[in-house]
Amino acid sequence: MVQRGADNYERNLKQAEEHGRASETSYARRLIKEFMQPLIDELREFIDNPKPGRRARVRPLLSQCEPEKAVYLAMQALFNSFTFECALASLAVRIGRMIEDEVRFTRFEEMHGDYYRTILEDFKRKGTRDYRYKQRVLTHKAQEYADQWEAWTPTARAEIGMKLIDLILTNTDLIEKRSYRQHGKTKVQVVPTEEATAWINQHNEFSKFLWPEKMPCVIPPDEWTGLDQGGYYTPELRQSTPMIKTTGKRHRDALADADLSSTMQALNRVQSTAWSVNTEILSIVKEVWRRNLRIGMPQKDPLVVPPSPFKDRNKDTLNDDEEQKLTDWKHEAAEIYTREKERVGKSFQVSRIIRLANEFAVHGEFWYVWYADFRGRFYTATAGFSPQGPDLAKGILRFSKGKPLGDGGWYWLRVHGANRFGYDKVSYDERVAWIDEHQKELLACANDPLSHRDLWANADKPWQFLAFLFEYRDCIALQSLGLDASEFVSHLPIGLDGSCNGLQNFSAALRDSTGGRATNLVPSDAPSDIYRQVADVCTRKLHELLDDPDKAGDAQLWLDFCAKHGDGKVPRSLAKRPVMTLPYGATRQSCTKYIFDGILDHDREHFRGNFKAACWLTPIMWASIGEVVVAARDAMDWLQKCSSAVSKTNSPLIWDTPDGFRIFQGSRVLNIVQIETQLAGRFRLNVGNFTDKIDSRKQRNSVAPNFVHSMDAAHLRDTVRRAFDEGISAISVIHDDYGTYAADTGKLHRIIREAFVSLYEDNTPLADFKSAHESADIHLPPLPKTGDLDINEVLNSRYFFG
Repeated sequence: MVQRGADNYERNLKQAEEHGRASETSYARRLIKEFMQPLIDELREFIDNPKPGRRARVRPLLSQCEPEKAVYLAMQALFNSFTFECALASLAVRIGRMIEDEVRFTRFEEMHGDYYRTILEDFKRKGTRDYRYKQRVLTHKAQEYADQWEAWTPTARAEIGMKLIDLILTNTDLIEKRSYRQHGKTKVQVVPTEEATAWINQHNEFSKFLWPEKMPCVIPPDEWTGLDQGGYYTPELRQSTPMIKTTGKRHRDALADADLSSTMQALNRVQSTAWSVNTEILSIVKEVWRRNLRIGMPQKDPLVVPPSPFKDRNKDTLNDDEEQKLTDWKHEAAEIYTREKERVGKSFQVSRIIRLANEFAVHGEFWYVWYADFRGRFYTATAGFSPQGPDLAKGILRFSKGKPLGDGGWYWLRVHGANRFGYDKVSYDERVAWIDEHQKELLACANDPLSHRDLWANADKPWQFLAFLFEYRDCIALQSLGLDASEFVSHLPIGLDGSCNGLQNFSAALRDSTGGRATNLVPSDAPSDIYRQVADVCTRKLHELLDDPDKAGDAQLWLDFCAKHGDGKVPRSLAKRPVMTLPYGATRQSCTKYIFDGILDHDREHFRGNFKAACWLTPIMWASIGEVVVAARDAMDWLQKCSSAVSKTNSPLIWDTPDGFRIFQGSRVLNIVQIETQLAGRFRLNVGNFTDKIDSRKQRNSVAPNFVHSMDAAHLRDTVRRAFDEGISAISVIHDDYGTYAADTGKLHRIIREAFVSLYEDNTPLADFKSAHESADIHLPPLPKTGDLDINEVLNSRYFFG
């Protein structure tokens, strides 16, 4: 694993250098930090000193750029040039051009701040890092706004660049000039000195062993007995994989007297589950990937942005409709660009999962090392190829030891199949009936998946659904031989998923009966669907707006959209993501994005302006969420007020969950010199450690998500402990999604509910949070009002998790 990590480091280093991004490497950032301050001081002295002399005429232009930024840009260009044969003159002109861009776009920001920030946010959202692309976009935008920039001459750019190169040559031992002959002419190049080259090589040789790749284990991991005792066996991996991912010395000190025995017990039980590769699934995966069939994996071909509808037109000549079409095209082009970035990343992930599955298929079984984050949530140390990975990885993995279905297992296996297909908004009996009614088609898929792929390829979770189909086929075959389904040995983890679990926790904490009904905390004949409920409220509000002359036109346009794509109602998918992400810090801005994405998925042609339509619906959708999700917002607001009160005392937030896990949230202000350039990105020059001052903004923004995550983590840990106490020997967990053998699913289904009721009946988490901080003489606001929900109703709610 250590050598694998070293190989990855070398591969990433090579890619960065070959693509002209050497300034992003760890050695470059280390050297830039080391030499920045003395170079900044020298440049500032040159700018402030009016003496005549060599390159003095560049002083007026160079003084327009802050010394910190100028030095950083020069160092960045310098390191990027190390892996190419870059002549001194070319490097100087490049540096001068970057300084000019910085000055020009800083002025553009001062003139049109809001528009400029919108462009930068777009770069950030897309993950754009390419300097030349950003330079072209911003130059075009500046010209559109007639910034009347008078371009610097090539000579001025070269002289500015040479001044900065001289500065680095004179004041560091990083670089030296080297002359060489080419085509009969003498050329000069800037190269690293021997000393610098030796340091870089030594740094890389050391650094590549710092991040060993964390693979599954072919023997059971060491049991956790302390923060640094357990998990992997090798010192390198154990050092980089502690039991709890802490955030510094203060955090570790806070854990010193915490009782983590229950957490260790739960971790060790999850860690004891053995896994194996489902080779039948793996063979289909490889063929689908080879043939580019795009089933549960990205396409191999790049996504192409369509040309602008008004490519040869000046913006001033467009009418209102055409301007709206252009705006939509820009948003859609941005989405395609972003999706292409995601496609590339997912393609690497698929290749890695297939590679690791091939490697571990030769082992009869293997295990994962698990650890907890600072909120107590459990994660596998191995990313991607794990039970917490994407659908592809989950489909490939299965429990290494099987268990006969026994009583009830055949029922839950079929429920699981319907769930993985996406037929999960009806009762369990209806899900089983759906599987039985489609037996012929399902068996055809299982017997020849590639020839009969229309059904399974369109499932919500195609690879997990296919894994179900193979076991379903084998169980049916067993029954055809006269044997009972209870004798079939199943290896699949049967998943039980929470219903918008963040809202379930907030509704339980405040005994909110409205939120409780919407998130299945109370019994019902079929699962409640909070996303559908919010969408229905939104539909009602649209009808009410028909009486408002100013809004009736837009409301009718949306209702026409609903008639085409939602049987007269706002499509459920438009409400799902805004509701689902609310407990984790979603905003109205993100709500607009989700609605816009939904419009594109359903119908790109219905509205004159898709983005404008999304913006119009956002406040209505936001208000609709507020009608259904009342307590969650009250709890989130209260936690944020508490965070502000605690931050005023310059104290961290510290609270314990009922099983003793201690959460430490203590973001502090970092004392840094931050150099943020217009195009070359942001560079932070550390001039010390974190200050003692609490970062109140970060604390406030993160307290509600962290609190609800700490509660779902406490629920998970208690469920795991109870499950193993009752004889369940294998479990798969992903925060609010638990799985075990089909034979044990009925038992786990009950245990999940019992653990949740215990969490909120035997404890008062919000009151405990309040008392924990008030014991330190910090006054917090009164607790939000509680409702009339009977938490024991959860015990009889079959669709609480399912």
